[in-house]
Amino acid sequence: MERSALYYTPFNLRLYDLFVLSISNTLAWRCPTRSTLLPFYLKHVKSSSAHLEVGSGTGYYPATAAVSGALSKTRLLTLCDLNPNTLAYSRRRIARAGYTGSIETLEHNVFHPLAHSHDRDVRGKYDSVALYYLFHCLPGAFPRKATDVFASVAPALAPNGVMHGATVLGTGVVHNWFGARLMAFYNKKGVFGNIGDSEEGLRQALEEAFEEWEVTVVGAVALFEARKPRVIKD
Repeated sequence: MERSALYYTPFNLRLYDLFVLSISNTLAWRCPTRSTLLPFYLKHVKSSSAHLEVGSGTGYYPATAAVSGALSKTRLLTLCDLNPNTLAYSRRRIARAGYTGSIETLEHNVFHPLAHSHDRDVRGKYDSVALYYLFHCLPGAFPRKATDVFASVAPALAPNGVMHGATVLGTGVVHNWFGARLMAFYNKKGVFGNIGDSEEGLRQALEEAFEEWEVTVVGAVALFEARKPRVIKD
């Protein structure tokens, strides 16, 4: 298991929403969850019949989408994560939020090809694929690690599907006092691996993997969306 995934214990998951989605996003990364990240997420899932959540975390985004009705057209929701704790926690939360479709879980390393894993073929299966706060927890640097992840996950996109997500950048953005120290601490502990992650590197990976893509930086966070994967070996 990747070092960063080890920190997602049942106890830490109960604190995640408060510290990460409320405190850190607002004060450290300057990209508020409610006003920026959540609307971006909801915009991309509301018309999806099948959705893949890569890096399930606490399930905050799909659970909130279920409550709001944004998942009313989504009949299949697949949670993909390396840590069984996050898969179990997020699945329970989404079910409690009133989601009525089918929920699948995949315990999977995102650096490994997804299309033929777990005895199922997911090529072209999902209208929406979400990668929120995944990249900055992975070892390595942009563009390479993003290129590897896109090569693994992009084949799961339906022809008119959209891949969307957000990540905390380590370089090329202005970090305030709190953010700089929090990022340094997380990288030292192995929770983050984003010291070499830049907007330019993310753009390079997206350009290599997709025909259509867009990146917007809010505070220290890059929000991205991409469509029409190029030919990718899966």
